[in-house]
Amino acid sequence: MVNLELRLPPPLIFLLCAGAMWWLRGESQPGIWAMTLMAVLVVAGAIMGFGALQRFRHHQTTVSPTKPQHTSRLVTCGVYRVSRNPMYLGLLCWLAAWGCYLGGSWVWVGPIVLVAWLTCFQIMPEERLLRARFGDEYVAYCQRVRRWC
Repeated sequence: MVNLELRLPPPLIFLLCAGAMWWLRGESQPGIWAMTLMAVLVVAGAIMGFGALQRFRHHQTTVSPTKPQHTSRLVTCGVYRVSRNPMYLGLLCWLAAWGCYLGGSWVWVGPIVLVAWLTCFQIMPEERLLRARFGDEYVAYCQRVRRWC
């Protein structure tokens, strides 16, 4: 059996989910409330995702989701005070915004699949590596900050 942990980059999973959502979309046009929610989700996703990238670059540690073993520092400031995984939370916000735009009830399978995939095949393996690398400091961080938000 193929081990999928840390193999597929999260942006690829995001794109696959977005494509599946397009295929599952409804026939309705988004209303004003859906468009407003969509805008809020796009902005929230950008703040989380780009804020996280900025923090990683500022602390000079890897942003590669397939090589978390190269992490040199534990980043706990900025958006990392709200979520232990703000980049993934940003992708989720964008996928939810896409769902608001597309309409239909089946499109919401996409965000569910994204969360399940990222939690099982990306986040949990990353957490094991970070716990091994940073020990009690990482455990204390996990107790202060939730996995998603």
